[in-house]
Amino acid sequence: MRVLPLALLGALLAASDAKVFGKCEFAELLKRDYYLSNDDIKNWVCIAEFESSFNTAAINRNRNRSTDYGIFQINNKYWCGSDYGKNVCKIPCSDLMSDDITEALRCAETIRRDTERFRGRGKGYSAWVAYNSKCKNRDLDQYMAECWSHGSNSVFPF
Repeated sequence: MRVLPLALLGALLAASDAKVFGKCEFAELLKRDYYLSNDDIKNWVCIAEFESSFNTAAINRNRNRSTDYGIFQINNKYWCGSDYGKNVCKIPCSDLMSDDITEALRCAETIRRDTERFRGRGKGYSAWVAYNSKCKNRDLDQYMAECWSHGSNSVFPF
């Protein structure tokens, strides 16, 4: 009987570590804390929006029984540690769901670089389904205009 309350408490504590970013807030974080280029920022923002709705605690189960974790929806079959996968990023999948996105971004960059090594330069973001369907052929400068325009209430104008 004590197991259920402890499980519920654990779920609540895990959920309290989640953060759902706003689009411009996430872009600002990538610029301010991680010093990413504008090109990288607009791609990561687009991927995060359409993979997880900017939710650091997002979890999605796939038909092949693998699971995607965190703001970038990184899969446990190959990238993060679980009983199921290879753990190329050398981190537990739970680390991808922290409101501190450092490990998630580091792993996402590993995926991007590895994908470029196999698919060719400039193709790294194609590892994400959302990039291929929502970001690849989109005018990402227009997509980011609300965050980057000089006359707006943007946090960091360019």
